[in-house]
Amino acid sequence: MSTAGNTYLGSPENPNTAAVVSYITFIGWLFAYFAIYKKNKTPLAAFHLRQSLLLYLFLVLINLLFYWATDGFVKIMDIVWFILWLWGFIDSVNERKVPVPLIGGLAQILFKSL
Repeated sequence: MSTAGNTYLGSPENPNTAAVVSYITFIGWLFAYFAIYKKNKTPLAAFHLRQSLLLYLFLVLINLLFYWATDGFVKIMDIVWFILWLWGFIDSVNERKVPVPLIGGLAQILFKSL
């Protein structure tokens, strides 16, 4: 894993920090985009901002659509979401631009302006 210069991952000066922070809750996504990414735009950060945004929108959609569904189905969908989230988070920490299964490619198309 490489880091830019001598800055550690998590430092606002590290260009990859926005990619990791974007996965830490939706508030983290907002912080990553407005406070970090706007000042230091990198392809890796843009890639993971797009993916994590669609993951959060997917989570809201699951919970809204299946609010009245059985608890078992919602729990399965939440587990699927968590696996996709974890996949993206690990890839961001390891500085890889690998789309998460199912929605990663769609995120890159839908939010290409980020």
